[in-house]
Amino acid sequence: MYVLHGVPDFANLAVHVVLEELGVPYSTDMLDIDAGDLKTPAHLARHPLGLVPVLQTPDGAIFETAAILLWLSEHHGALAPPPGSAERAAFLQWLVFTNNGLHAAAMDLIHPERMAGEASARAVADIAHDKLRQRLTILDRMVAGTAPSFLSADTPSVLGHYLGMLMRWIRAFPAYPDHAIPASDFPALLAVIHAHESRPAAIRAARGEGLTARFYSDPEV
Repeated sequence: MYVLHGVPDFANLAVHVVLEELGVPYSTDMLDIDAGDLKTPAHLARHPLGLVPVLQTPDGAIFETAAILLWLSEHHGALAPPPGSAERAAFLQWLVFTNNGLHAAAMDLIHPERMAGEASARAVADIAHDKLRQRLTILDRMVAGTAPSFLSADTPSVLGHYLGMLMRWIRAFPAYPDHAIPASDFPALLAVIHAHESRPAAIRAARGEGLTARFYSDPEV
């Protein structure tokens, strides 16, 4: 059985949903930041930076959201184009694009003070906001133009759920309210994440983390 270590509504959400999609046995270990759970020796042994998610697997503990999602898709042969398939290279390309280009920028939008301190937080958030809009536009045009199976309203994927989680964050949690980016500005992506959030597996996982309604596409703020 897998064990998912996380914090409600943190990056473990994408992994949580994918575990439900796969229908594999797992349990969750939801940690309390305020109680110092992320800095205990036990958790630091799982993740040296004291972050989440961490997934305990038969191969050992795995951290980093994209790495966990990729490992699960490969290990179970689901929710992504398989190695050797025609779409595999494009899937890997856009997975890394999402991890490096969207996830990192989303964290700067939400926590700009971490980059350069409170005095420069607004400037960091401004840059992150512009980066996210530019990169989401690129991704939206790609989806509209090529309709890949790994970002589709018809087929669930690890990338679709990863993107849905990130679009939740940038709508609901920017450090400055005027930086909120609605999914409706990107119609091709909106269709993908709305379909993903409507799946029974996603709804079950979201409820397990205290989320309801359109938690990806139009989160309550």
